[in-house]
Amino acid sequence: MAKLLLDSFPTLSLRFPGTKKWQIIRSRTQKLVPEYRILDKRLTYPASSLFIARKWDSPIGCIEIQAGRRGLISVNLAGRMPLASDWENVAFPASNPAGQALAQIMEYLAGSRYGFDLEIDWSSMRPFQTEVLKRTLKIPFGEFLTYGQIAVELGNPAASRAVGGALAHNPIPIIIPCHRVVAANGKLTWFSAAEGIVAKQWLLELEGHTIVGEKLA
Repeated sequence: MAKLLLDSFPTLSLRFPGTKKWQIIRSRTQKLVPEYRILDKRLTYPASSLFIARKWDSPIGCIEIQAGRRGLISVNLAGRMPLASDWENVAFPASNPAGQALAQIMEYLAGSRYGFDLEIDWSSMRPFQTEVLKRTLKIPFGEFLTYGQIAVELGNPAASRAVGGALAHNPIPIIIPCHRVVAANGKLTWFSAAEGIVAKQWLLELEGHTIVGEKLA
């Protein structure tokens, strides 16, 4: 079961087993808490400038999206989990940035979308991580790169491990397609989702790849 934690009331956060991701929840009165601190980034967003969209029953489990005025902040792939009776999907009009992102992700998961047209808030990311994620953002549907290839493109061939570290902390998976980056031998490695490599394999197979023994065939 998920664990409910009070992290300096009135902020209420929800952590899922096997992931460091945190997400906002709705109270039993179905009202959003006054503010939500994204613990991974140590940022505080007032409720008036934070947009939330959630889908519990996507093909890869629970997805929750947070967006601010400057664009997407995070995509939390929380995996499959029991749904408490007083929690529900949180959906907003597509004009809302979180709702727009959720709609596009659902189209992608249904096999009817091959790219995204969304603004991303890069402001909380460090320079190297931003470089890595912006390069990863350009990998087309159905293609892939290795960590080493990205390191070479960034001008530092010895930085493949650092590239992997930056992608392991990708706050916006799927939109920034870190699932399209693999080891030099084709092996699937860490993916920033609760179900890890299982989710990464699902996404790569959706895009037409064959995976055998957690490696690209």
